[in-house]
Amino acid sequence: MHIFSKPKPDTTNSILKSAAIVGFITLLSRITGLFQSRMLACYLGVGMAFDAFSVAYRIPNLLRRFTAEGTMTSAFLPTVSEVESDRGEDAARIMVARFMGTLALLLALLCGIGMLGMGLLVGLQLLGRIPGETWGAQAIELFRILLGQSEAPAMVRVTTLLARLMFPYLALVSLTAGLSAVLNLRGRFGLPASISTFWNLAFLAMGYAAFKWGPATWKEPVHATFVFAVAVLFGGIVQVAVLWPSFRRLGFEIHWGLFFKDADVRRAFRRMLPGVLGTGIHPINVLISMCIASHLAMGAQGVLLNSNMMGEMVLGLFSASLATVSLPTMSRLVDQGDTPGLRRALADALRATALLAIPSSVGLAVLAHPIIAIIFRTGRFDAEAVRWTATTLAFQSVGLLFIATSRISAQCLYALKDYRGPAYAALLGMGANILLSIALMRPLGTGGIALANGLSSLVGLGYLCLRIKKRLVQPPFQAVWRGWLVMGFAATAMGCMSWLGSRLLHLGAFHGTWGTSLRLFPLMGASALFYFAILTALRVQEARAFCDMARRKLLRR
Repeated sequence: MHIFSKPKPDTTNSILKSAAIVGFITLLSRITGLFQSRMLACYLGVGMAFDAFSVAYRIPNLLRRFTAEGTMTSAFLPTVSEVESDRGEDAARIMVARFMGTLALLLALLCGIGMLGMGLLVGLQLLGRIPGETWGAQAIELFRILLGQSEAPAMVRVTTLLARLMFPYLALVSLTAGLSAVLNLRGRFGLPASISTFWNLAFLAMGYAAFKWGPATWKEPVHATFVFAVAVLFGGIVQVAVLWPSFRRLGFEIHWGLFFKDADVRRAFRRMLPGVLGTGIHPINVLISMCIASHLAMGAQGVLLNSNMMGEMVLGLFSASLATVSLPTMSRLVDQGDTPGLRRALADALRATALLAIPSSVGLAVLAHPIIAIIFRTGRFDAEAVRWTATTLAFQSVGLLFIATSRISAQCLYALKDYRGPAYAALLGMGANILLSIALMRPLGTGGIALANGLSSLVGLGYLCLRIKKRLVQPPFQAVWRGWLVMGFAATAMGCMSWLGSRLLHLGAFHGTWGTSLRLFPLMGASALFYFAILTALRVQEARAFCDMARRKLLRR
């Protein structure tokens, strides 16, 4: 007897196939991203320079979730799909051109305002670095600094300059997200998924050229942060340049102007407003975490950035890929009135994301130390920095399943044209994150803040499930819960095997990058095979479909 009721194979295989393509390309992006993070670790280490860059880099990347990948994509794609279904392809092209032209001008204005108000944004993120006995005293001192009545600490000044330099990246990455959304709508998932790889390669190339041929002083931590800031902008320009030809070949263009008189454009923007919080729950929590971490030891914000990056790497490999391909699929099913198909698509996406999110969480927690050592231990990033980051990552991994499931659940509500549900869930999660971060920070440090991110996502997920149950009669949660239990059992067995293997291979000590890699990667491969062997023996449909797809790919090669 099957653990799950067997879904229709065409739905499961279609979602898995599309997600696997995006996931594989995203894997390449994450690998190049690891090299980018390793370069940062090498030249900045863990300290003031890395914290300054981390905070400055976080500001445009937080806002891009609101204006780009999250909110815009979730509101933009269903609207374009509706226009195309109701009035045809030509109407959809006009709507895309006007929407993106309007968004681009608004973003240019936002960038100008943001650069002027950067002192306040940075000051809030570095509140703990401002002199004062209490948070209230630090806030008062911040406003005195903004009014020119007091001198800002060196870290605040450096971070503000870096943030102003990198802030135009917001407009570039938002335009990139718009181009990617149009390509996704046309079933072109490969190139948009690979766009981060181009950014990483451009960043690495700029950094390598600057440090090889530039003055020796550029290698000093504070000077290196400005090299990396320029590399961020260069990567944003490369992203747009890569996507633009494909966008134009599909017959799309951008009409520059403010087209708020267009009813379709207004509808897309109206849908974006509640989605600002709905899709941005995780980055909002991260931003709050960075602010609270400023009250910990110097280097805490950089450690949280690295830990969060590792979590995002796991989420991006498959969970974000499923979210990317599931929204157009579920939007079409809603437009067609196919409620049973929507239930199947939601169930397939939720089970498929858990298939890798659960074992990845366990693997990261058990093998955090050698994983961090391989990636980051170089240059100024020493053994203590590795230990600190690995401990934080172990706590970060607890919430990966909840974050991944929340993303899929939010996409289902967006497909159902429910934009308020994710927003309310985000508010609940944000409130829980603030309370949990403050409560857990003192006993657990950065680990407590990382744990609070995941637990607060669980609060938001609970509300999303209630909303889906209200909008979608007989949601497929029972099959998903059974899947979590079975996959959790297999992942626990895999974790025990990984822990025992790490002890036998002495992975608690660093044997150099190559020596540790030769021990770690075979263990990770054996653990993954063990996990899938258990699920296959239990006849879990998603595991069998995934293994069959992987086998066909290998045999084809």
